[in-house]
This record gives sequence, C-alpha cells and structure tokens, in this order.
Amino acid sequence: MIRVVILSPAAELGGAERSLLTFLRAAQGTLVEARVLLPREGPLGSALTALGVPWEVAPMPPALRRLSRQPGRFAPKRFIMAVWQGVGYTARLHRRLRRLAPDVIYTNGIKSHVVGALLRPWTRSRIIWHLRDFWEGRYVGLLADRGPHVIIANSRATAWNLKNRMNQPKKVAVVYNAVDSKMFAPEGRRARVEDWGFFHPRIGLVAAFARLKGHELLLDGVPRILEQFPHAGFFFIGGEIYEGIGDRGYEQELRCRVRALKLDRSVIFTGFQPDMAPWYRALDVVVCASTRPEGFGRTLLEAMACGRAVVGPRAGGIPEFVQHEKNGLLYEPGNAKELAGCILDLLQKPFLREKLAVAGRDTAVQRFTPEAHAQAVVQCFSHNI
Repeated sequence: MIRVVILSPAAELGGAERSLLTFLRAAQGTLVEARVLLPREGPLGSALTALGVPWEVAPMPPALRRLSRQPGRFAPKRFIMAVWQGVGYTARLHRRLRRLAPDVIYTNGIKSHVVGALLRPWTRSRIIWHLRDFWEGRYVGLLADRGPHVIIANSRATAWNLKNRMNQPKKVAVVYNAVDSKMFAPEGRRARVEDWGFFHPRIGLVAAFARLKGHELLLDGVPRILEQFPHAGFFFIGGEIYEGIGDRGYEQELRCRVRALKLDRSVIFTGFQPDMAPWYRALDVVVCASTRPEGFGRTLLEAMACGRAVVGPRAGGIPEFVQHEKNGLLYEPGNAKELAGCILDLLQKPFLREKLAVAGRDTAVQRFTPEAHAQAVVQCFSHNI
C-alpha cells in the first residue's frame, strides 16, 4: 500500500476538498495509507475524521493563507511577505515529513503546489500535484517543470492551459473528478426550502462567495426570469469560505446589491451547507455562472447525479461532460441574457428538463465512478515520465 501525505491549503469544504474526500472514500485502506496535513482546524478535518482518515495541523503562515488568486489583486509587499513566510513554512514542513516518511506527497491546491515544488530538492518522496484550477502567472511553467514528478489535471482544459506553459508537458495526466452516485442520488431527503417561503420554480447557484463564481451574472438575468415566473426563487447556496483578500466582504456586497435591485423577496442566501445532496434534490435547475473558466465544474456533476437539469458556461472543463441539449444546456460565458434564456427554456419545457435530467444522471453514473477515479489517481503516483 502506498503511504501518502496530502497537503491541503484549505480546511474548509470547497470543491477541491470535496473531490479529495471522494478520492479518499474510495482509496483509503485499500489503495493508499493517507494522512492529511491541514493549515488549521476546520470542516475538512471533521469530514476526514468521519472517514477514518488521520490528519493533523501544520499551521500555514497568515500572509501565505491570505494570498488571493483574484485578477488585479497583486500586492508586491504582501507577495514578498508570503514568499518569506512560505520558505520558513516549507522548512518546518520538511521536518515533519521526514518523520512521516511518505512514498508520495500529494498536493491539493495551488498554494500547496508551490510548497510541494519547494520541497522537491529536500525529499525523496514523489511530488504529485492535483491541479483543479486554471493557474495563471509568469513562473507557473517553471514551477511545473521543476517541482512535481507528475501533475494530475481534472480536465483536458486544465491540462491544456498548463501544458502550453511547460517544457515537459508529458508529465501532465488527465483524471476527471468523480461523484458518489449513491450519496448524490435523485431519491432521498430534500432540504426544507419552504422555511424561506413558497417558491416555484427553484433555481440554485452552488458556489463559495468568490467574485469569479458569477453570482452577479445570474442576478443580471433574474428580472427577465421573474417576468415569466414571478414566484421563482433563486438560491445562493454557499459561504464566504476562502481567505483570498479579493473575496472578503463579497457576500455583504451581494446582499446590498440584491436589496438595491429589490430582489430580496426572490433571492435567498442559504449560507454554507455541508450536506449538498438534499439541496440539489430541492431545486428544479442548477446553474454554474462562473465568469472565469472552471477547471471542471464539480457542482454541476453532483446536481446531474441527483437527477437535476443543469446550465453551465461553454468554457473550461464543463463542456467535457455537459453536452448541450443532450444532458444539459450551455451558454456563452459572461452572457447574462443567454444564461437567463437557458434557464427559461428549462422552466418553460418540463419535458426537456426531465429528458436532460435523466441523461445527466446516466452520465454521472456511467462515466464518473469513485472507484475508477481512485485507481487512475493512484496509477499516477508511480507513473514514470
């Protein structure tokens, strides 16, 4: 069995962390013996405990934790401080890793990828990045060439974006995300959305409160939808879970905008929900409105597994599993009018909504099993370039 130490830059439960849990649920104790190092205590630690996966805290310096990936948010002083603290953090981490003696150091987020690259000269363990986002920057290709032994990308789009910056593109392997089709199934408990009032139909956007997730884009389309469905409810499901400087206070900004547009009777902020399957079941349509390409788009796959019709942008990794008018609908990224039009198509045509929902469930069950995903990831651990 392969001994793996996983470095997570987050202790919350965003998409990358839920993907990690899906892998561990299928692999721990059969394919790998994993231990997770977290930057602090948080919901991810509780979820790991429930799975029986050991974890411990390796405190990440505040300046490194708060680095933002938002465009236009680069601050030289903050960046220099983060690098300075990051070097000391890597040295402390190396001492802990020597004690754990893993076969593989598996990094699950961009900040951890940088740390993994810094660790490479100090360790005999294989460094594996699991890249789940588009990563921009002048030195990304250099880090990717010299840091990890293998890079796992969660889609062809993510892989292509990185390979174009590298001299060693052959070290990048594509392994799609997986979804537990028993946990995310059409049958089962539904969230009590009636607690917020009677809404029909119900449209949901499941995302952390980060600007790139496109909450404002959906808001731009809400008045058009309400003209034809005045009792529709729009559920913003998520929390302000990221520490990036660019995202702090964004939820409050959204709430103020909703009030200014007089949409507060139709737009519901549910807060972070650790158990998402009941929420998907309570919705009629699930939307991804991201204004930057998603590496994969995990929330849409989860909604499809729950038998829900989905709408997503025609960009990034989403078109690799959402096929327009076959198992979902796609719109031009950033086009609020087209996004609203796709939602209206599904609301006005129940037969289309049902057809796409059934096809989406079939896609999730047949193509994205946790067992196949875990096997593919573990194969990458010993892959030689």
